[in-house]
Amino acid sequence: MDASAGGGGDSTGKGEDEDESSSSSVDGGVQTTLDEFRERWQQELKKEPGAAQNVAVAEQDQNQNLSVEQRARALFLEGSEMERIGKVFEAMRLYRRAVQLVPDIEFRVYEKRTPAKQASGDVSASSEIDALSNELLEVTLDEDDENLENVDMVLRFQNLLAKSRKLFERASGDRGLIVTSAHFSDLPMEVILYILRWVVSSDLDLRSMERFGRVCRGFYLLARDPEIWRRACVRLWGVNVGNLKGSPFASWREMYINRPRVHFHGCYISRTSYLRYGENSFQDQFYRPVQLVEYYRYFRFFADGSVLMLTSAEEPQSCVGKLKPRSPVQNEILKGHYRLRNDELIIAVQRKRSNVQSQRPGRKKEIEAEFGQQTLYLELGIVSTAKRAFSQLHWRQYSMVQLRNNQETTTTFELNSSKYPTLFFSRVKSYHQESEGPLK
Repeated sequence: MDASAGGGGDSTGKGEDEDESSSSSVDGGVQTTLDEFRERWQQELKKEPGAAQNVAVAEQDQNQNLSVEQRARALFLEGSEMERIGKVFEAMRLYRRAVQLVPDIEFRVYEKRTPAKQASGDVSASSEIDALSNELLEVTLDEDDENLENVDMVLRFQNLLAKSRKLFERASGDRGLIVTSAHFSDLPMEVILYILRWVVSSDLDLRSMERFGRVCRGFYLLARDPEIWRRACVRLWGVNVGNLKGSPFASWREMYINRPRVHFHGCYISRTSYLRYGENSFQDQFYRPVQLVEYYRYFRFFADGSVLMLTSAEEPQSCVGKLKPRSPVQNEILKGHYRLRNDELIIAVQRKRSNVQSQRPGRKKEIEAEFGQQTLYLELGIVSTAKRAFSQLHWRQYSMVQLRNNQETTTTFELNSSKYPTLFFSRVKSYHQESEGPLK
């Protein structure tokens, strides 16, 4: 028993020694490998100082840039989806956020969506587009050197438009593009001119048509269509428009611009002020009151030949709004008609006053007014200034015909600069034209 116990103890001690030796050998190998790695790493750091730090920073920046681009791409794609379903404002907000993160995110998304196999086709298409652009540039340069005197501008524009259409067909026809919309110039000329007649309308809103003509040279030529300007002249002067051949104007547009007329987008206003003396005082014969009287006259003209006249002591800021409707409800505003004759403006305004007298309780009967029916006849001269054409109206004649008890009485007023000063035109922005029908 003792021998076996001793033998077992010896064997156990040997096994423990072997385990310790093997573990120590493994630990020594790992330690040696770590020491060699540390030595190589320190040598590399000595050779290239800051290399490891630069590599780490570059990896961090790359990951950060990648995350920013991914967020920008997600915002841009979400915005395109919003735009596709019609939510334009939400799409603009998402586009703005995406561009703030990556300014060229639109091109990056497009490049990622474009298949790699179409790269060669895209290069050929871009080269073809560059060639067509050079052709368009050559055409534009030729236009700059061209002499445009005595040239039919409409025919010239049609030729240029045909050239541009051929170039576009060459650029898009071979690639089989599906066109889902049409350009405005594809409409027939008659349709575009009919739309322009709606723009001008029966109120002669030529200001809007001139703004229409500033868009491009095609609209510029359409805005100078002689038939539209002829209709506008006939609408304004009526039977007195005359013939273009016997007039000093080269075109209907020149006649409308240079021939004396009135403006429709504002009012002609004058201010009259004078001193009115009162009676002497009973207590002091040397005291005599003096009152300063000040009032305004307003005229607003419409293209259909009607005119509104208002005489009031209120300031223009509070009175021009009353003249906005064509048929005002205020009794103080007089309505009449006008005609143009050369540089004269002839106005006829009628005023009828009525008193109401009650005969029985609950009943009223309208009787003839004390002053009867009055008709005012005015002749004003249209005068231009250096800054604005047809901006002043000068008094030439003013009379009143009064009908009372079937008897007419004519009164002619003496015109002087103090009581009848010049009327000056003032534009009113609220007098916008509403197209209720085309120009006929």
